[in-house]
Amino acid sequence: MTFYPNLGFSNCELAGAVAEAAVHDLRDNLFSFSGFPQIKVSRDEEDVFSVVLSWNGDANVKFLLSKTEAKAAAKKFKDKSGFDCVIFDRVQEALAQLEGRASEARRSAHGAI
Repeated sequence: MTFYPNLGFSNCELAGAVAEAAVHDLRDNLFSFSGFPQIKVSRDEEDVFSVVLSWNGDANVKFLLSKTEAKAAAKKFKDKSGFDCVIFDRVQEALAQLEGRASEARRSAHGAI
């Protein structure tokens, strides 16, 4: 775990905020894969956080959050006040892309292409 003292949150709390948004999407849309994607958060630059969603080692999707977005999402997660609407669209889009890539990987593994 990496804690960012000047921002007041950790990469795990930001990953939790992403997971919370993913669970919200799961309730409405379900996932085509049987399980939950892995979430990895890193700080690429001073003002940019990289979020990578992956499934089964076969597929991954990356999106970026600004320092302000990441801080607000982590705060909302820590306050237990529900998913962050600001990051939700990017999480939902990344999940849709991940489902497509995971599906392609399954087809490729089974020689269906």
